[in-house]
Amino acid sequence: MLFNTDKAQGMVGENHATFFPSHREGNDSPVVMQVSMSLPVSLEDIEAVLWIAVNGGMTLDERELGDDQYAHEMVLETLLHEGGNRIYNARMDIEEIKPGGGQWALLMMIRKRVRDLYGRPSVPTPRRELAGA
Repeated sequence: MLFNTDKAQGMVGENHATFFPSHREGNDSPVVMQVSMSLPVSLEDIEAVLWIAVNGGMTLDERELGDDQYAHEMVLETLLHEGGNRIYNARMDIEEIKPGGGQWALLMMIRKRVRDLYGRPSVPTPRRELAGA
């Protein structure tokens, strides 16, 4: 598989990150445009994103999700790769976890990491619709 080096850029809160979008891996078609969007996400959404990443084999140590910059990159990459439906399903799975046990302990570590990374970020005021749009 050809690894395409075209990177995507994004912001998570006020944190800039650059990452490889997986849909470009092995894709030899030329890039002809950029797509930009602003996605509203909650701390619970980010928690679900990290839950997906950790359950996919990533760790919370300083070499992976414990590194702030890498964590921001993985949040963007996972949001793009897994999509909203997968994140919603992960949130539903998380709601089913009962206190105690290994999954609960992992969830508590993920919640702490999300707080460390994003705390309580301010939510921008929604944009007003343009007249005549």
